[in-house]
Amino acid sequence: MSYFSNIDAVLFDMDGTLIEHTWQLAQITDALFEQFQSALSPLTQVEFYGVFWPKNTDMWHMMVDGVIDGDTAQRYSYINTLRALDRETVLADGMVAAWSDLVLEEAVPFDDTPYVLETLRPHFTTGIVTNGFTSLQQAKIDRYRLSEAVDFCLISEEAGFHKPDVRIFEQALQMAGNVSPGRAIFIGDTLSSDIAGALNAGLQPIFMNPRDDQSPPAGVPKVNALSELLSLLPLP
Repeated sequence: MSYFSNIDAVLFDMDGTLIEHTWQLAQITDALFEQFQSALSPLTQVEFYGVFWPKNTDMWHMMVDGVIDGDTAQRYSYINTLRALDRETVLADGMVAAWSDLVLEEAVPFDDTPYVLETLRPHFTTGIVTNGFTSLQQAKIDRYRLSEAVDFCLISEEAGFHKPDVRIFEQALQMAGNVSPGRAIFIGDTLSSDIAGALNAGLQPIFMNPRDDQSPPAGVPKVNALSELLSLLPLP
């Protein structure tokens, strides 16, 4: 017997929910720094990223606030870092491109993602609601043809709102055909942005937690694999 009933839409977070990140962040930063190590010498990786991460956070929030677009935010995370470290800012574009390439190589759909999406789509409106820069998130969607597997994709930069802001969930419900919040499921792997955001917007959340290392709020079911979702939904 399903956990939920009277459901019209099933909406998904993307990273960590439909897509698995097979590398740790440290592996990506190691690989990026190695590509540009000679140009950055004698800087160490610790010195570079000690400056980069605060500037990257600043640029992200400027994008969130609508001051700059995502591509500019990504580029100036590197430009401002290189400038602060007295290195050639011309390296920035190559570093942005290299980061994107590395992420696209290590970010792959979970094994059961295609099957789950294919199973659900004939019975529900399905969609992806993801935080992130449009260029990088769209590249993931295109690489794995995810837009062909769901009814719509909504990237936070394009929406102008970012999870857990209830307005991105409201926009997703409109795109799903003006589905009421109580008739929509949202599956995500982040308690603060996905689960809290969905709850505040009135959707029924499901917590995706492959590592089984966190617990959701009372009343929110947890799955360790995407395929477990199927037993919770009213399918024929």
